[in-house]
Amino acid sequence: MTRVAELIEAELARTVEAVLAEGGELERAGAVQLVRFGPAFITAEVGDGSERVELQVADGALKWYCTCAEGRRGAFCLHCVATAQSVKRRTDKNASCGVPSETASDSTVRIAS
Repeated sequence: MTRVAELIEAELARTVEAVLAEGGELERAGAVQLVRFGPAFITAEVGDGSERVELQVADGALKWYCTCAEGRRGAFCLHCVATAQSVKRRTDKNASCGVPSETASDSTVRIAS
């Protein structure tokens, strides 16, 4: 099964530099709250919770949705970037601590209430 974390790098590589920078600032500021974190589906609240992001694997591809205007038009917006970078940081951290990412996300877990 293809996992969200495996597909994030490719999407980030296709993202415009300005959006990467803005999303990175949000992520570094701690503005991403992962609500659900599973191998094929991730939900996050970004900023003050006004934006909601969903990342999921469908037919082997990364699909996304954000409640912001750009996201509703289908763009991989700064909120999607921030969420993707947060997921990448979390999975990279687990890997560097010796925790295989597949173990860390075998089932969908609630991260925050």
